Amino acid sequence: MMPELDWDALTSICNHVRDVPTISSISLTCRTLRAVAAKRLLETHVVVLTDTRSILSFHQFVNADRTTRLPFVCRLRIDVLPGRIDEGTREEAVQSLLDLLQQATHLKSLVLPRPESTYRALGSEPRFLGVISHISTLRELALERRWAPNEEIVSNTPSRLRTLRVSLAILSDSDAWFLEPVPLYSLLERIAPTLEVLEVIGRPVAFDNRGSNSVVFPAMRSFRVVAVSHMTPIWTEDLVRMFPVLDGTLAFEGLHCPYKEAHRRVRELNRTSQLQKTWKSLDRVIGHVNVICMLGLSCPARHLMLDGICGHSKGQLGDALATIRPTHVKLSVDLSHGMHIFEGLLPPEVAPRLTHLVLFLSFCDYKSMLIDDDDLVDMKTAQWSAFLAEVMAALNGTRLTHLRIVLRCSITLDNWPSGSTPYSKDFLTAVRNVGEGPEGLASELMGAFPTLQYVFLTTTGDLNNDWVPPDASPPPFGPEEHASLVRQGQWLSSSGWRSVSGTPERLASDVEEELLEANDLILTKGDHVSETLQDTP
Repeated sequence: MMPELDWDALTSICNHVRDVPTISSISLTCRTLRAVAAKRLLETHVVVLTDTRSILSFHQFVNADRTTRLPFVCRLRIDVLPGRIDEGTREEAVQSLLDLLQQATHLKSLVLPRPESTYRALGSEPRFLGVISHISTLRELALERRWAPNEEIVSNTPSRLRTLRVSLAILSDSDAWFLEPVPLYSLLERIAPTLEVLEVIGRPVAFDNRGSNSVVFPAMRSFRVVAVSHMTPIWTEDLVRMFPVLDGTLAFEGLHCPYKEAHRRVRELNRTSQLQKTWKSLDRVIGHVNVICMLGLSCPARHLMLDGICGHSKGQLGDALATIRPTHVKLSVDLSHGMHIFEGLLPPEVAPRLTHLVLFLSFCDYKSMLIDDDDLVDMKTAQWSAFLAEVMAALNGTRLTHLRIVLRCSITLDNWPSGSTPYSKDFLTAVRNVGEGPEGLASELMGAFPTLQYVFLTTTGDLNNDWVPPDASPPPFGPEEHASLVRQGQWLSSSGWRSVSGTPERLASDVEEELLEANDLILTKGDHVSETLQDTP
C-alpha cells in the first residue's frame, strides 16, 4: 500500500517558495498542488498587463477558478501603450480589465507607470478612471507619469494608502514650474495618517515656507521628492515636524544647484534647530551634494548617495560625510572640473567607518566654454596611472569590504571651425583597455586593500561628432541647433570579482547583479551609464 502524501507539509513547503520556475514546477505535479501553487504565485508576484494578450489570458486564468484565485490577486502593474490593444478585441480587453479591477477584492497594489498612455490605449474608456478611484483595498498606489486625473484619483481614493508614488506635474493652476507646498499638503491631508512612503514625481517642490502650517504625517517612514527650485531653502525643522518618525529614505533628487553664501547660512540654522529635535537615524539619504549639505543633518544615516560632486564642491561633500557618518556611500563625481577632487575626498573621521563604496566617475566634455582653463589642462593631460594612484590614495584608511567603480567617458569630437574639444586620448585608451582586461585592476585593488571581499568594475564610453555646415559660425553665437550628433564609437564592459585568498575570482553575470542589489551598490537616477543603459542596478 502506497503511503499517503502529507498535504499539509507540501503546502507549507510551497508557501515558502518565491521563484517562478519552482512554483510552476509544483503546479504541474497534481491538481491539489496546482491550486496551492497558483495562490502562491499570485501572492508573491506582480501581475504585469501590457497588451490584449496578457489582459485576456490573465482574465481567463482567474475565471477558470475565481473562488480560489480572485482573492489572491494582490498586485497589478498595468502599462499598456497605444497600439498594444487589438482593434478587433478592444471592447473585450477593456471589459476584462475593468472586471479584474472591480472584482479583485483583495487588491493591495496598483501601479500605472504611464497612466495617460494606458488610458488612451484603452480607447479613453471613461469607466477606467471611475473604477481606479473607487478601489478601497489598496495599500500602494503609483501614478508615475503626468495625467490630468492624478490629482482626482488621489483626492477621491477610499483606500487607506501606505505607499503613494505620484506625478503631480499639473497640480495647481500656477504658471510656476515648481510646486508650492500648500496645494500638496491640501491634496494629501486626508490620507496623511496612514502614509508610510511618499514619492512625488515630475515637478519640483519649493520647500521655502519656514514655520508654515504644514500637514503632519505621523506614520511616514520614507520621503522622496524632486524638491528644489533654484536651490530654495529647505528647513530641516519643518521636515522633522512633518515626518516625526522618519527612519527610512530621505531623498531630494533631480536638479543641479549652485551653493551660495545664503545656503551656508541656511545650513547653520538647520544645524542649530536640530539641537532641539531631530530624527534618531535614517536608513538612506539621497540627493545633490549641495542640497544634502544645506540640510545640515545631524542624525546618522547608514547609506548616503550623493550626486553633483566636482572639484568645486569638496567642502560641501566633506561637511555632508562628516555629519551623516555613513557606512555605505555612493558618490557621483564629475571629473571635468579637475582631477584634484580626490585629494582629501573622504574626511579622516569618516574613512574608517566605510564598508561599502560606489564611485561613479564621469570623464565628459561639456564644451570648453563650460569648463575652467585649469580644468581643461587636466582633461588634456590626464594619465591612467596617475589617476588610479589618486583614487587609491583617496581610499587609504578605509576598511572597505565592497567596492564598485563605474567610469564613464563621453567625448564630443568637435568639428566646429574653432577647433576640437581637448581631451586625453591616452586616458581614454587606457580606460577602454581596462574594460577589455579588468582582472588586473581588480587584483591591484584587492592587493592594496586586503579587507576587500568584492570588487565590481564598469567602464563605458562613447565618442561623438557634432557635424555642422562648413560655413557655420562657432557656438555660442552660431546656429548650434542645426548640428547633428554622429556616433563614432561606443563601449560598455562590466565585471564582478570575489576575493579568494586575495586573488580575484570572476563572478557570473547573474550573481554579479544579485550582489549589487543585495549589498546596496546601486546607482541613482542621474547616473547614466550610457545612452542605452540607464538606471542600472
